[in-house]
Order: sequence, then structure tokens, then C-alpha cells
Amino acid sequence: MNEAEKLSRLADLVRGGVPADVDAAHDAAERARFVEAVSRGAGRAGALGRVGSWLRASPLWSALSGRPRWSFALAGAAALALALVTLWPARPLDYAVEGAPSAAGRYIAATAGGEARLRFTDGTSVALSPGSAMRVVDVDAVGARMLLEDGRASLRVTRRPKARWSVEAGPFAVLVTGTAFDVSWSRGDGTLRVDLHEGSVTVRGPLAPDGLPLRAGQRLVARMREGDVQISSGDAASAADPAPKALPPAGTAAQPREEKTIGPGDAGGGDAGAVRPEGSRAEGAPASPPTDGAGPAGAAAAAPSWAQRVAAGDFRAVLAEAEQRGLGGVLERGSLDDLVALGDAARYARRGDVAQRALSATRKRFPGTSQGKAAAFLLGRLIDDGGSPEAAVAWYDTYLAESPGGPFAAEALGRKMVAVERTAGRAAARPIAELYLKRHPRGAHEPVARDLLTP
Repeated sequence: MNEAEKLSRLADLVRGGVPADVDAAHDAAERARFVEAVSRGAGRAGALGRVGSWLRASPLWSALSGRPRWSFALAGAAALALALVTLWPARPLDYAVEGAPSAAGRYIAATAGGEARLRFTDGTSVALSPGSAMRVVDVDAVGARMLLEDGRASLRVTRRPKARWSVEAGPFAVLVTGTAFDVSWSRGDGTLRVDLHEGSVTVRGPLAPDGLPLRAGQRLVARMREGDVQISSGDAASAADPAPKALPPAGTAAQPREEKTIGPGDAGGGDAGAVRPEGSRAEGAPASPPTDGAGPAGAAAAAPSWAQRVAAGDFRAVLAEAEQRGLGGVLERGSLDDLVALGDAARYARRGDVAQRALSATRKRFPGTSQGKAAAFLLGRLIDDGGSPEAAVAWYDTYLAESPGGPFAAEALGRKMVAVERTAGRAAARPIAELYLKRHPRGAHEPVARDLLTP
């Protein structure tokens, strides 16, 4: 049935209920109003514009334009067509697979001899390198969620309003709106690499829980085994930021002091008895770099904050400045934002001693904040990765008690499950696995939980 036949049937539906004594002038005004609304295309410009154009050119319109009852009926049909087109749900994107032998269950595996390609109906394309595998988890009208199981994928995402795309790789997620980038994931050594060519993306995961934004020309490398993440500028980096921003090579930073495992009951942080100093920045106030009074007054204001330096991958500079100003003073008097940035820089640069002190100071001085609560999880993860899973469980429990629905709840419960299995055996970990699957059925630790529950 074509458009003319559809509209003619709509007109038939409304004819019987329209009174015959409709004022001609009123009818003409209403008819013009309806046609104008259709032509504007209220949210569906292409489809509605075609309806308006068809109405004006339709022989049915010409034949009934002088008969109030029928022209009113035609205007009613136009209104009904307008509602149907406007309210009809947007159609999900579709995609075609090229170069792969099969795509059963939305699983695409490129052969060892050639790449596979996905082409979406909005123009977005995904190229899988030879030997790579990807699963399309979900597709809707604004984008798709994909899981890179192993290998390398090159994406060219079409820019559209409200576009929402993501690529998950291991425990990491790359969030995209419209850009061009390459992402690779190696299950064998737990390494993620993202090369951004155009636009911007945000990478989230265990080593970047708050998300690390990338700009065009930057590269991110995250290594799960080593527990570090690097951001460096590639060939396409802007001239204003030519220097690489990477983690210092092992051994170039100051040697860490002997670490002490801090438990949830220990004060930690700065000197004993340290309290929030009078006049310190209130929660929510703008952050500024710590100053020692040296140099021109405008120099500190012009310098980037520690949080900005961490976001740019300049971890070494944050640690160097903190040690230059006196680490103890920073821990006792620094703002909340600076403590959080110092802890992040120390974790990413593998300075566990500084990270423990910064996180402990955050909990002690700002216990009611979301950052103070998150520090419990980060301390547990730091201690866990350092080889003390039993001590880490206490911190995971502390975080889950303080923030049962917090951003790290899934990872805290999953890590607790793994730590309990390592220290107390599979039987002790099974109740935690059941709870994990109940709360986070699609979480990163789901395979481990199911394995624990397998007889």
C-alpha cells in the first residue's frame, strides 16, 4: 500500500464522524494550520515533509478543497498521520558483516588471513584485524555496545546528536560519541591500548575508575598485571603539547620507602592528630594547586591543577611537586582535590608508599565524602595487588558497608570473592559468588563467579 492509499483510508475513517455544517472560513484556517504543522516536520522532517508535499499535490486535496466537510476530514487524516510518524519509535541501527565466515549470536571472528568489517546503517564502521574477535552486545537507535574479546579493532564512529557507543575490552570500557580510534586488548597479558585519531573518548576501568579523557593524537596503554597506565602524545598531537606524557621508567622515580600495610582501623596519612586546618577549602569549592608563597602571585593561579596534570598523564610532575613542597605538609593541609590527585598519580606511577599515605589521609580528613569512601576500596586494591589479599578483604568490606551502591561496588565484591578464594578456598568463596551474580550478573568477575559455582 503506497502513501496515497494509506492517507485515503485514514480519510475514510474520519468522514463519518464529521458534522456537515462546518464553517468554510474556519475550515480553511484549520486546514492550513494542519498542513503547516505537517510540513515543519516536528522532529521527523524528512517523513513529515513528504506527507505535507503529498497533501498539497494530491488530487484528493484539490477535489475536496472546496467542500468543508471533506477537507476537514482530510485535515484530520493529516493530523493522525502526523501523530503516527512523530510518535513511532526510532528504528534500531542495523549492521552488516563482511569478511567473517559467520556471525552467530552477534559474534564476529576475523580469520587469521584477513580482516573482518562491520558496517552500521548510520555510516559507522568497525574493522577487526586478522585473528581478532568481537561480540555486538546491544544495538539501539543511537549506537551500540561492543565487546572486544581479543585482538585489535579500528572504529570510525559517525557523529550524530545523542550518539552513544562503547567498546568494552576486559575490565575496561571506551566511551564514544563520534570519533576515530584504534583499540586493542590482549587477554594473555591484560594489556589495553587505545590510539585516538579524531575527536575524544573516555577510558574507564580498574586502573582509571573515574575515567581518563583522551584527545586526538594521544595514546593510552594500560597494563593490568603491572597495575599501571600510560598516556602519551602520538604523531598527531597538537604543537602546544608536543612532549610525551608517560609514566616514568622503572627506577627513575625516587625509591619507595618501606611500606606498612594499613588496615581500616588505623589512622594513617599524615602526622598523628592532624585535623582539617582552619581556612582550608570547603567540600565543593574550586581546587587550586598548593602554594608555598614563593614566586609571583600569578604563577600559581596560571599553573594547571594536580587533577588536570593527572588527567593529562603527567604523574611524575605531581609527585615531584608534592615532594618539593613537603609530602607531610601536603597530606596534612592539602585540599581534598589535591589529595585525590596525589593518590591517583602515585598509584599510576607505582609509588605504593605515597599512594597509601594519600588515601589514608583522604579517609582521615574527609571521611564523609565520596572520595573518602572510595579511598577504602582503593586502599584494598593497592594492598591486594601488593600481595596481601587477606588484609585487602577488610578494606573491601569497609567500602561495601559505606557505599553499597557506589561506583566500585561490583569490583570490590568481585575482588573480595577472588581474595577469599585465594586465602580460604573455593567453598568459602561460593556464597560471595552467589551474591555477586545476583547483584552484578554482567559484571567483569561474572566468569570467575560462575566457575566457583560449578560443581
